[in-house]
Amino acid sequence: MAQSTPLQFTVPDMDCESCVRSITKAVHRVEPAAAVTADLATKLVMIGGSGDAHEYIAAIQDAGFTVQAAG
Repeated sequence: MAQSTPLQFTVPDMDCESCVRSITKAVHRVEPAAAVTADLATKLVMIGGSGDAHEYIAAIQDAGFTVQAAG
């Protein structure tokens, strides 16, 4: 069951489309059906899915990025 409000995270070291792809891949390892939207200008990543925020954070960190709760 998808969350009604997407989770939002700030990823300060996300600065290119390759970063976006890496983050999206990391999130999809946790939940393949999750919707991932990233805004390079604001460094904001929004994740819509049923996964746990801590799992998403750990996956993004494992991909080599710094993650902060947005908010």
